[in-house]
Amino acid sequence: MKFAKQLVALAVVGASFSAFAESDINTGAAAGLSAIARLDMRVTVPRIVYLQVGTGTAFTDVTTIDRVDFTLTAADVGSGLAIAGVSTGGAVTARVLGNGGNITFGAVGTVGGLTNGTQTIPWSQIVPTATGGTLTHPAISGATTSLVAVGNVVDRSTTYSFNYSNTSAMAAGTYNGQITYTAALP
Repeated sequence: MKFAKQLVALAVVGASFSAFAESDINTGAAAGLSAIARLDMRVTVPRIVYLQVGTGTAFTDVTTIDRVDFTLTAADVGSGLAIAGVSTGGAVTARVLGNGGNITFGAVGTVGGLTNGTQTIPWSQIVPTATGGTLTHPAISGATTSLVAVGNVVDRSTTYSFNYSNTSAMAAGTYNGQITYTAALP
């Protein structure tokens, strides 16, 4: 029995050394007796920048690159009639989110434009439009835009669509090019 009491006493002493919360005990017969204990809270938020252009799941790395196709009929070639692009996944979702201040946002097309190997369609023939939301499309291979933070946070999104201006007749072929979007925190 004596050994058991010593073991319990040792366990209580050990427990008091491992306690991390504040405690308070008060005794007495008077009314209004109270005790208080406080607990500190801390939330650590990492500095992030997130960019999505195309289909995908928010806040995940998606390596699939969507494609916008422009398909002309014989009557369309050089007619000056703008041709709407159709994306792999439907509408092209775009979102920029960052929590470290203003963000620079830009779009750079492959050098020269879209090419079929010998001829080129300049990027000026691809016209982006932002619909609904607060993220305008930057000029392709133009200057970056500054997305101004509110409370050190930028959170902008929209849906992009694209038209091919089709202002001059081009040689037959499939023309390919790629736009690389960049969102950067200083």
